[in-house]
Amino acid sequence: MKDLLAWGLKGARQQTLSLVEDIPAELSCSQSVPGEHHPVWTLGHLLLGDSHLLPLLGAAELPSDFPTLLSRYGPGADPVGSPEGYDAMAVLVRRLTETGVRRQEALAAMVASDLARPTPDPLLASSQPNMGHHLQALMFHEGYHAGRLAAWRRRQGLPAAPWVFAPPGP
Repeated sequence: MKDLLAWGLKGARQQTLSLVEDIPAELSCSQSVPGEHHPVWTLGHLLLGDSHLLPLLGAAELPSDFPTLLSRYGPGADPVGSPEGYDAMAVLVRRLTETGVRRQEALAAMVASDLARPTPDPLLASSQPNMGHHLQALMFHEGYHAGRLAAWRRRQGLPAAPWVFAPPGP
């Protein structure tokens, strides 16, 4: 099970990064409609998830900027269409790449009983009872946001990004 979770989470992160790799900085906070989840907000939101996950896995401490991440990118944050108050997209990409590697390392060290361990966060535990469930939910969560990024790209007139899970083409 952990190998499947590691594979899925790694691919989901690769897809996210491929969706943002060619976005010009001046478009990174563009919105088609007010409140739309633009790429910078989405990357920060995923970083918030990783920043919460790594301590749950015992792979890191909660980062000192966690309260800032929560206020900028948390579920209650209303994305605005300007870069003021956000981290630069390059910074978020770098941090997401790093947390993705740390997440993969933590998964590689896990055993079946680690996946069966109850989710220690009471709010998450109400819908994701153990760490295996939580990791599965994070994979779906990142896929959901990848779909939003793909739709955002289309509205901005950018070409589609290749699908990471597709077989190699001719």
